[in-house]
Amino acid sequence: MTGWWAKRLAPPGPAGKGARDLALEGLRGICACLVLYAHMTAPMLRLDPAYAPSRRFWWFNLGAVAVLFFFVLSGYVIGLTVRAPFSGGQARGYLGRRLLRLVPVNTAAVLLSWILLPQIAPGTALGNLGFLQNFKSYAFEWHVDVMPDNLNLWSLNFEALYYLAFLGVWWLAPRSGYVVCAIAAVAAAAAALPGEHMVASCYAFGALYWAAGLLVAWLSSKDPGPGNWPSALLVIVVMWPLAPLGNLLTLAHVPDSVAPLPLPSLHRLDLLPPLVWLLLAATGRGGPWRRWMAVFCLAWASAGLVRGLYSGDVAENGAMAAYSAALLLAWALIGWRPKPSALARLAPLGAISYGVYAVGFPIQFGVLKADWLPSGEAWTYALRVLLLVATTLGLAWILERKLQPALRRALGGGGPPAAAPGDHGTS
Repeated sequence: MTGWWAKRLAPPGPAGKGARDLALEGLRGICACLVLYAHMTAPMLRLDPAYAPSRRFWWFNLGAVAVLFFFVLSGYVIGLTVRAPFSGGQARGYLGRRLLRLVPVNTAAVLLSWILLPQIAPGTALGNLGFLQNFKSYAFEWHVDVMPDNLNLWSLNFEALYYLAFLGVWWLAPRSGYVVCAIAAVAAAAAALPGEHMVASCYAFGALYWAAGLLVAWLSSKDPGPGNWPSALLVIVVMWPLAPLGNLLTLAHVPDSVAPLPLPSLHRLDLLPPLVWLLLAATGRGGPWRRWMAVFCLAWASAGLVRGLYSGDVAENGAMAAYSAALLLAWALIGWRPKPSALARLAPLGAISYGVYAVGFPIQFGVLKADWLPSGEAWTYALRVLLLVATTLGLAWILERKLQPALRRALGGGGPPAAAPGDHGTS
């Protein structure tokens, strides 16, 4: 094995100055808003009980993509914040920081969901408090439902598992190629063996995204400047609705066993390269890898667009025109390397992104059930959108900027280093 494939997956040493990356904070904020946008613009009665928005808003539904990028960012940020060799003391500190980061906001989100829908069984609420929730059963048909008025919480179960699995990687420092092969083997075995192994398969495919972020943090070097992150964003916008790999597998009679659930699967694995490209471009990492990845992602998305135009799968008037324009613009900007200052300006939103993600769904449910609000018109839907956004941002700010710092102070500074960037479930 040569190159990164043969390198040990171990902390490279202390981080230099300026570890905080405001551009990544901005990307986190964008991802949290994309999840919120996806839920509130669904062409169904999800916010106003008598009015559904136009399907045109659904053309750019990237909520599931945002969650996958959260996994990439999570692995990357853990790689930035964990820089020392494994030891018992280091592991205890790491686990303490993860618990302090995950538990308070998750607890508030679960309790809020339970208050808004008190019919939820106590066992379900307790299971969600302990990050045991999932859409599918575990072994022996044991299953803890995701809170029905807070479906976003499914990804925290995945995050918690990856945080624990990271301890083994940190301790053993295996070669990176072995880690990728082991994850791929679990995914393949879950798909090939008889019986129901969907949960194992989803965990494995999600782990590829998480491990990709960790590989970038520990094995890639910084370049003199950023890459073409606008083109990466445009490719991601196109890749999700066109689904070139998913369509190819469908033609080969390989069913997508998780559809329509937003769980990681083989059919959407072609989102991994553009998400990694976006990470490399925004952080100024990757060098030649970044350039080759850009060409591959643009070519693959173009193939998906040609196939979509030929087959007519995307029948919405104007949708294909919008995707075509986005991809043409991505090609036109291929040589551009702008500074990610526009992303950095969104860093304050990224600082509360975990809270936005955790409480947005139950607040939307509460707005939907608010009979005292007017309904049935475009303006009533807009009013409910404003109420949802304002309440979500306000509560997220309280949880992330007030509650969590207070808990860190009370526990003697158990939070993360101040200079470290945050991610979807950590910081």
